[in-house]
Amino acid sequence: MRFGSRLIFALAAVMPAAVALAQTVLPDVDVRAPKWETRHGGYLISSNFNIDPRMSAVIFPAEPFQAGDILDFRTVRMSDDEYFVLQECSTADCTQGHVLRVWTKKGALDSVHDPNRVWIPHEGKFFMWLQRFPMSGSRDRTFTGYKPFSPALVLEPLGTPEQYRSCDVKAAQERGPVKVIASEHDGAQFKLRFETGATVFIQRMRAENEAAR
Repeated sequence: MRFGSRLIFALAAVMPAAVALAQTVLPDVDVRAPKWETRHGGYLISSNFNIDPRMSAVIFPAEPFQAGDILDFRTVRMSDDEYFVLQECSTADCTQGHVLRVWTKKGALDSVHDPNRVWIPHEGKFFMWLQRFPMSGSRDRTFTGYKPFSPALVLEPLGTPEQYRSCDVKAAQERGPVKVIASEHDGAQFKLRFETGATVFIQRMRAENEAAR
């Protein structure tokens, strides 16, 4: 018997044991989980996001969001004039969008129970991006709200007259979203670094009973 044949025979002999070992689940550890997933507290937590290859400023889930999913947002570096936006297409051609949540360096711009998380209400086309509205001369450099409906990749901020005088909103909108210059799967977190220096982490969370369906 040649060496190659003996090797194949040996692999065939140990394969059942190897498969059984690979499927072993230790307490609080799921060794079958894909590279960018983990399980904790009854949730499947994933960093499975992508950057749109045609627009390096747009982030989207590799698998479409489903009703009940949770998007978790954290930042370690953002400026007062930067806004991380979660938007969904509200028309079939996606020319119009619905903004579900906007985050600043201080957390959600809305008054919500959990400033870091948003629950996805239904399946749809969701995407994320970072918008900057430079201000000069205003004591408060962060807008206080936004319009829920606007064209896709356009954030319509709400604020004080002083803020509007200090910021050229239209020019900022025409410049568009800030480009992503680096991204990586940091365990179950997706780390994003933008050309302004802003750095954020996002996660997708899904109840395990829903993930099993």
